[in-house]
Amino acid sequence: MPKTILFFCTANYYRSRYSELLFNHYAGECGLNWRADSRGILASQHNNPGPIYSVVTDRLEYLGIRTGNDHRYPLQMAEKDLEKADLTIALKQAEHFEMMKQLFPDWAERITYWHIHDIDVEPPEIALPKIDIEILKLVRTLGCDQPK
Repeated sequence: MPKTILFFCTANYYRSRYSELLFNHYAGECGLNWRADSRGILASQHNNPGPIYSVVTDRLEYLGIRTGNDHRYPLQMAEKDLEKADLTIALKQAEHFEMMKQLFPDWAERITYWHIHDIDVEPPEIALPKIDIEILKLVRTLGCDQPK
C-alpha cells in the first residue's frame, strides 16, 4: 500500500489541489510508492464556484499533464485525514499554523509548512511555479531523481 501525503490549504480549491495533482503525476512517472490527497482546513466555510479552480487545470494542461473533466468538489479536512497521512504539508505557514492550533492543536507542530501565498496576495502566475519547485524538491527527496 502506498504511503500518503496530505496537502492542505484553506479552501481545497486551488493550491492544495494543484499540489495533489502535480505530485501524483510525478510519483506515477517515477514509480514512487506515494500517493497524494488534499483537503481544505476551512473548505466547508467557502462557497467555491465549482470543483476546482480552472487555473489549476489550465496550468497542468500547459505542463502536459492531462486531468480530465471529472473533478471532485473541495473536501473539508478532518482529524482522520491527518491520522491516515504519512506526511502532511500546509501550503502557507503564516496562514495555516494558527488555524491548526485552533482546530487541530495536537497536530499543529507535526505539519510541514510551505510558504505559498493564496490568490489574494500573489497571482497564480507566481504562486503555481513556486509549488512546482516545492513538488520537484519533494519527489527528489522521496527518491525520484529526474521526473519527466
